[in-house]
Amino acid sequence: MNLGKDSSAFLSKRDFLSVLFLILIAVAIFYPVFYTEYLYTDESVQLWLYKEGSGFQMFITQGRYITEKLFRVLFSRATTVHDLIYIRLFSFLGWLICIPIWYFIIKKIVTKERLPALLIVSSVVYLICTPPFSICVRWASCLELFIANTAGLLSGYILYASIDVESEKIGKRLVAITGSAVLGLISLFTYQNGFGCFLLPFLLHLVSRPNRLRKIFIGIAISLCIYVLYYVLFKLNLRAHDIEAVERTKISINIFSKIRFFFRPLATAFHFTALFNEKSLIGFIIYVLTFFAWICADFYESRALPLANRVKTLILTIFLLIVIYLPSLIVKENYFSNRTLLALNMAVFFLCANMLLTAIKMGETRTTVIAILSFGFVLNARYNFIQEFLNPVKTEYQKVRASIEKNYNRAITTVYFIRPHEDFFVKKYGITRSWDEFGVPSNFFDWVPEFFTKQVIFEKTRNRKIAENLIVKHWLGHEEYDKAAASVSSNTLVVDVEQILNHE
Repeated sequence: MNLGKDSSAFLSKRDFLSVLFLILIAVAIFYPVFYTEYLYTDESVQLWLYKEGSGFQMFITQGRYITEKLFRVLFSRATTVHDLIYIRLFSFLGWLICIPIWYFIIKKIVTKERLPALLIVSSVVYLICTPPFSICVRWASCLELFIANTAGLLSGYILYASIDVESEKIGKRLVAITGSAVLGLISLFTYQNGFGCFLLPFLLHLVSRPNRLRKIFIGIAISLCIYVLYYVLFKLNLRAHDIEAVERTKISINIFSKIRFFFRPLATAFHFTALFNEKSLIGFIIYVLTFFAWICADFYESRALPLANRVKTLILTIFLLIVIYLPSLIVKENYFSNRTLLALNMAVFFLCANMLLTAIKMGETRTTVIAILSFGFVLNARYNFIQEFLNPVKTEYQKVRASIEKNYNRAITTVYFIRPHEDFFVKKYGITRSWDEFGVPSNFFDWVPEFFTKQVIFEKTRNRKIAENLIVKHWLGHEEYDKAAASVSSNTLVVDVEQILNHE
């Protein structure tokens, strides 16, 4: 395949324009983070508790030591909700810096493996449009993801690039393995699922050269060694801080249960940028159809190979996808969310996009199809960001805050907070709820009302002591509130989120 002069040069005018184009796409989708003020779920806890000398920590017990230090530095300097804009910008600008890194690494791999050149730009467009990218740009509680995912990719690429094409042996072994391990540990100690990006170069190698498997097995073996090293260091770090790991990080070896669980996040990856509720029947049908369409197309395109070879390649591909998502499969907790899926999303995109480009033989048709799909991804990403998240969350924050500020006075000592139901936004706005990341009210979660209320009162009174002494009691919906039969006095402020949003 002729990739063209611009595809083989590392730095060219086309590369510069492509990267600039990609950055402009990201800005066009997410520019409201530059100025929009809101407070979303965990942000209220972190804004209130991460103060100098507080001793509060959230991530060390979860194995994210680097994230803990990063949050302490950033959140301890934030005083108001408005300050969160700068923390979100830190994450967004971090991703803008990482976009060229992803572009050039993918370009190097695509060129080396002689894959379709259209994969280069289209894959980075897809990266920008994925729900995980949106989440870490607009949710300060996920600001670390650009570090974890990019460090994971760099870790894998260093090892991949050091393996000779012909002999499939590691050149400059000590340097390559050390560099790969250091970046891998940075990824794991920031956000474990980000390390799944380590195997993306090896997945592309499998797509291109299904008969040259030694390189892939080297990648898998080294990644597992880095996991073991990380786990040892994680345990030592817990001992050094004299703390216990949280229940959710404990190891669980239940292979069949975890394999069944794996196909749930895999389903989300096959939805691409579209959002579906995790229990959606339509989402499940789309997943099944897309998954089997990919398998059938793969078998058809490789029909010249013996059936045994095709089955072996399919099994190895599925195994690679499992290892990519290993951090969520090896722990006791069976929980996944969009923010854990960036590596798996990219892997599924590479598989499907390469299959599509291979099936389309005419160059102009290829370009047209990829352009249409990419444009669709951009529109969908913008819709997900604005309609599924920003508008409802911003409205909730502004109206609930305004109501508290309007009705609060210095005589108030207790706040009764009636939380909205989880599906309130779904019913009110007709949007999709996807885990705790899209289409769900911030104040639905039981840990939010206390810190949300205290932050608002603090900013109104400019007196942290008054806010700290406030007693906040909360119930989910009027059913629980009425059942509690709590007495209301002149010293009590009742905050009913659903009533506020429905009538004010």
